[in-house]
Amino acid sequence: GDGCSAGCDLALASFYVTPNQNVTNMADLFGIGAANYRSLAPYNPNIPNLDFINVGGRVNVYFTCGCRSLPGSPGATYLAGAFPFQMSRGQIYTSVAANYNNLTTAEWLQATNSYPANNIPDTAVINATVNCSCGDASISPDYGLFLTYPLRAEDTLASVAATYGLSSQLDVVRRYNPGMESATGSGIVYIPVKDPNGSYLPLKSPGKGASHHHHHH
Repeated sequence: GDGCSAGCDLALASFYVTPNQNVTNMADLFGIGAANYRSLAPYNPNIPNLDFINVGGRVNVYFTCGCRSLPGSPGATYLAGAFPFQMSRGQIYTSVAANYNNLTTAEWLQATNSYPANNIPDTAVINATVNCSCGDASISPDYGLFLTYPLRAEDTLASVAATYGLSSQLDVVRRYNPGMESATGSGIVYIPVKDPNGSYLPLKSPGKGASHHHHHH
């Protein structure tokens, strides 16, 4: 919500697995393409076989985190992935959001698309919008890859940080998630995570080429 000037090449979304859901469906929803679902494997080292995922588990899905503008006010910018979603008769923002298992909401889909909620053409392709983070130099230069994690009933910011091995960095995690410290059961938190090589990606500094020259007199 604080605005952005640039996005980043990579973000992850934590997709909660409900019954009748499979990884091909998740790959499809994130514009990766059902046929390419095995490309999710490096981001899910804890899942031995993507063809067998457990209900109640979570799958990390990768996407590009772009700096986007709200249709109603182009000056208002936000970081998100936007995936083309083909509407059909009877589909509404609520039913689209349901496909994404709390990674987005009907309200947010309405805010980030130009069609009014009660008047979406059957043939429309909307943006399914999932928020993301690219890091923040004022908080830490050590983290440049973030997981968009929707809180469920059993989750708090502290418990999710612990799950990802960041209990000792809880203060930093809190700073990435202002106002979410006491949240439970709903809302999204952003958690620094390791890349497929098992290391934290440092923050890319914007405009590396334009380094400041210090003139010594």
